[in-house]
Amino acid sequence: MFEFLNSVLMDIYAQFSSPQKRLFFGYLISAALVAFLWLMLAEKLNFKSSAKRIFDSRIWFSRSGIADIKLLVINRFIFVFIKPALLTQLAVATVIYHSLHKQPFVSIAALADTPGNLVIALFSISYFLVDDFSRFFLHRLMHKFPALWAYHKVHHSAETLTPFTIFRTHPIEGLFFGIRSAIVQGILISTFLYIFGNNVDLFTIFGVNAAVVIFHSLGSNLRHSHIKIRYPYWIECIFISPAQHQIHHSVEERHYDRNFGVALAVWDWMFGSLHYSEGAEHKFGLEKSDSIANHNLTSLYLRPICESFNSIKIFSQLLQDRAMPKMKIRSNSALIAFLLFASLVGGILIPGQKALSAEINIYSHRQKFLIEPFLKEFSDRTGTKVNVVYASKGLAQRLQSEGEASPADVVLTVDIGRLKIYSDKGLFQPVNSKLLNSSIPAHLRSQDGTWFGFSKRSRVIAISTERVTANSIKRIEDLAKPEWKGRICTRPGSHVYNRALLSSIIAANGEKEAEKWATAFVSNLARRPQGNDRAQLKAISVGQCDVAIINHYYFGKLVNSEDADQREWVKDVSIIFPNQEEGDRGAHVNISGGGIAKYSQNVDEAVKFLEFLVSPEAQSLYANINYEYPVIGGIALPETLTKWGEFKEDTVPIETIADLSPKTQMIIDRTRW
Repeated sequence: MFEFLNSVLMDIYAQFSSPQKRLFFGYLISAALVAFLWLMLAEKLNFKSSAKRIFDSRIWFSRSGIADIKLLVINRFIFVFIKPALLTQLAVATVIYHSLHKQPFVSIAALADTPGNLVIALFSISYFLVDDFSRFFLHRLMHKFPALWAYHKVHHSAETLTPFTIFRTHPIEGLFFGIRSAIVQGILISTFLYIFGNNVDLFTIFGVNAAVVIFHSLGSNLRHSHIKIRYPYWIECIFISPAQHQIHHSVEERHYDRNFGVALAVWDWMFGSLHYSEGAEHKFGLEKSDSIANHNLTSLYLRPICESFNSIKIFSQLLQDRAMPKMKIRSNSALIAFLLFASLVGGILIPGQKALSAEINIYSHRQKFLIEPFLKEFSDRTGTKVNVVYASKGLAQRLQSEGEASPADVVLTVDIGRLKIYSDKGLFQPVNSKLLNSSIPAHLRSQDGTWFGFSKRSRVIAISTERVTANSIKRIEDLAKPEWKGRICTRPGSHVYNRALLSSIIAANGEKEAEKWATAFVSNLARRPQGNDRAQLKAISVGQCDVAIINHYYFGKLVNSEDADQREWVKDVSIIFPNQEEGDRGAHVNISGGGIAKYSQNVDEAVKFLEFLVSPEAQSLYANINYEYPVIGGIALPETLTKWGEFKEDTVPIETIADLSPKTQMIIDRTRW
């Protein structure tokens, strides 16, 4: 019960603290500023009069205004309770994405070579247009069909308009709009991912959809207000002004069914429902005879249900009398209509419902073949069903855009830089686990308990055994010496592996010395930075260079590769763990790791999964499948790792490496690594 109440309170708090929400305090402040500017510049009021007009207590604390706030709180309780059963865009996207594989017309990733910025622009524009039109269309339906109007008129019963009026909705209407959002987003996300690959993303501002930030910052909250802001005629043909939306709430008959648009007015223009703003004041609400016009909560919640079912009953009677005279419809047709309606809604909701058995959903940057053995072992041990979404890019943006509706419970990724992205965006939640804290060394997990390292990967030096002696390189700093000029290969410095390495040098030697090293190191390169770590080993094999920087497990993979050519690449190559001498700091290590998603609905199971990853069985899998080093001691290592012997690792907190990333990137840019 306490957890439920806490979830409700956090949900209400999020309405004002999250930039993804319309009532984010920043948007309310910007709306107030826009209102002040309008009243002082357009209506020529002084500051005091403008403030009195904006914050008129007769508006904000009217019976209607108080009812808005009550509905906000009660609806939050309702939606937090039913949230696990709601359809998500992930469910829709998954179904459509797999369905697209069966159609013969467009192949997967057909336009994967499209420039990333162009894909982002196309997706952002498409998302804005399709989402806005779907809102307009559903809003129009809510007015046209009596069974739907019964719910929507709860919103129109407001007699005074404030920003809180946006929450004056019946929960059933909220369900319809939630389903709309899941379907629209699911269709767009799956289609773009299928056609363009993993470059799909939105233009964002502070991590939030740029269109949302701009729309709300320009005063969207004034649409529900008593401040009549009008746009020039030609703009009101394109964008809905606050005054136009206020006309939509007007009780005057000539204003009925006008201005359904949310952001764009072009839909109303196309469907013949556009009405330009007027200078006259408008009266808002419903006819006094309407049963919900008194702002009584019981009427606002229960009367619409009765009226909607009565409308369905009347409609069914019309079908009996006119369209299907031979069909016998019982007198309890309202009950039948209710069951049909419940079946429809239930059928839509079922894909998103929690399974009766334990279940977790994982977003994984790690490849399927690496993760599946862990998932099978965990499921066999616990009986928990595990669902996984695999992607090399875009999962953080996806998780952020999904917000509270995200189904994700656990995120798995590689490199501290990627973990830091999730942490900085507030996409993880703290985990209080004695097992995780006692098993994982402090320098390999976050101080706030939001993410944990589950395996170690060392950045090592690969050398040609034919052209380089093993004792000629002892420290990573040695690669800046003139004797290595024209003999080194590396992937680009901006890659997360190299950026973390350079951050470790900054942590050890300071920013100035690290830049000197990077400058000299780049001057020693045999070719421009390119390729992945496997490509560096191949370059040594074919004589393009004598030395390369790689992650140690790539060497292990090629040594044990089923591909004879890849085994040939490393036949005359060995690796050096640098900075091993007494008094030195040890070789730089990075991590693969993960955390629990902020809005996880299966926190207990998610914690069990993270704790499983530090079990001896899972730690052994890390070593045997991918040749990564365990984070806990006492694990039997495969022959490949034991051949290399033990090494001393740099114990600088991995979180420090992430914090230094911005400075590191500037050095990489200046040295053109």
